[in-house]
Amino acid sequence: MTLVVQGLLLPVAVRWAKLPPDTSVDEKHDLAETVAINEAIKVMPQLAVDLRSEPKIVEWLRQEYEAHLASVRARSAGAHGDPAVLQHQNCLALRLALIAHERGTVVRLRDERRIDDTVLRRLRAALDSEEIRLSGGAAVE
Repeated sequence: MTLVVQGLLLPVAVRWAKLPPDTSVDEKHDLAETVAINEAIKVMPQLAVDLRSEPKIVEWLRQEYEAHLASVRARSAGAHGDPAVLQHQNCLALRLALIAHERGTVVRLRDERRIDDTVLRRLRAALDSEEIRLSGGAAVE
């Protein structure tokens, strides 16, 4: 009985205490993401040489990484209306919409019998993986 009463009162006591939300996980996530992106940008020239990457591709990736870094920095500073954050969100929304369109296209190709179920499953798995990657691992409907 004592445990039941304590269990029922705990949520009420926590709400009454008005404890601030724990932001340490978000802060550590932003720190890790910032450091990882910075280090990737630093090593990119050497990796590009090692892999014989075309300069045009290296420049495109560098710009993408720097835009992502600007977005992470603005978001971690609480500037959710910052142009870098808004541009990143817009880019993600467009990419996710394109994936949804691709998914519909491959289903249509299967329905038209231009591809079989095996090809459909492979393509859907690849699209699902990309969708999960873009959404940060969050559940996608």
